Amino acid sequence: MKHTRVQNSPKTGKVYVLFYEDDSAFSNFHPGKFEAATVKKLVNSEKFQEEETLKWNCSEQYFMYHKALLVNDQNAAKFIHDSKDPMPMKMAGRKLNMTRNDLEKWSEKSREVMYQACLAKFSQNLELRKLLFRTKGMILVEASGNDAIWGIGIWKEDPRAQNEDSWHGTNWLGIILDKIREELWDKPEFKNEKEEIEKENVETRIMFLEALKDIDNNFENSFIST
Repeated sequence: MKHTRVQNSPKTGKVYVLFYEDDSAFSNFHPGKFEAATVKKLVNSEKFQEEETLKWNCSEQYFMYHKALLVNDQNAAKFIHDSKDPMPMKMAGRKLNMTRNDLEKWSEKSREVMYQACLAKFSQNLELRKLLFRTKGMILVEASGNDAIWGIGIWKEDPRAQNEDSWHGTNWLGIILDKIREELWDKPEFKNEKEEIEKENVETRIMFLEALKDIDNNFENSFIST
């Protein structure tokens, strides 16, 4: 099963990059080390006034860490930051004791937290950023049948995933990734990568996007401290 499927919609002519499994660079479970400042004040200004720059091993870790801080669960936040595997991070986030009001607050704040996590992830990892650049002109879609908020509520193997009118979800993650791609694409420091990707034909770009390729060994070489 492919972790990423690139599909051209016969109805609209749009090209969708459908992803889900953690082998996909666009998944929050995908390994990608980065350093980033916390946004504690954003999620809980009553409890936190100072930020700190920490190391993270994936965007899921950054995201769930801040979810724990929203309810001031310091033990859960520490567990998440100490974890190496994204699944325990996700489970810790799900087990948080959150009121309806907490959930509403998280819904308001979570997109900015996700944006900061993914921006740092792709800014600081060369190979991941090049994969993101290869989606230029395409629409990134988290094709998860289990998630109608960050994803579209439909699996990537389902033909309906190619038709936005058939989606059951809002695709927040895909929208954020599209935004980050456009922002990084225009940055002067990434000009050489941009020009490299522009020389590739569509078939080559799709080959890279769909490849079951281990790029973990490149992380240390492409990691940039902030």
